[in-house]
Amino acid sequence: MPLIDLSHEILDSMPVFPGEKSPSLLKDVLPEDAGYVTFRLESNMHTGTHIDAPYHAKADEKPVGSYPLSHFTGQARVIDVRGKTRIHMRPEWNELFRDYKFILFCTGHSSLWGKPEYYASYPVFDDEIAEALKANKVRIAGFDSPSPDAAPYKFHSIFLQGERFLVENLCNLEELIEIRKFDFCAFPLKLQAEASLIRAVAKY
Repeated sequence: MPLIDLSHEILDSMPVFPGEKSPSLLKDVLPEDAGYVTFRLESNMHTGTHIDAPYHAKADEKPVGSYPLSHFTGQARVIDVRGKTRIHMRPEWNELFRDYKFILFCTGHSSLWGKPEYYASYPVFDDEIAEALKANKVRIAGFDSPSPDAAPYKFHSIFLQGERFLVENLCNLEELIEIRKFDFCAFPLKLQAEASLIRAVAKY
């Protein structure tokens, strides 16, 4: 079964969302005769490819690591919205939202990863899309961009309720546009936090 990596690599001092601190990924200094190597990571939970839990939008205080694993894997579908800076709801999407509990939006913005433009300007999704995803009981909405919205982040507030999650900074979604059905996996670390770094994967 083919696997497609949908995650960006975590690097020391990599670019992050404005206002956040870049991660520190450093090799520990050990004695010359040490028989092993270790690294140390200090990171915001929203670095690189990550998942937001309702706690992030203050919908509750349940840590991301406390949800059942079944919440983070299932059949998914990619919706192609490339070439647009503002994404509006389309009536035909309601059927997809009903049929798939994992919806990933391919904006093509991941092609700018590592460049200043990636975080400076990204596609924005209308709040109506968040309402439709929520109404159709979509569990996870994913994006190959830093965020589906900008301040005051209403899309987050609408969708991140009732055990729903947002996955941001995905990549390689273009490879899945023509695949009608595949399994999506986005397991968070088992930790007491409002979000988590993840290794997102598609398999078909």
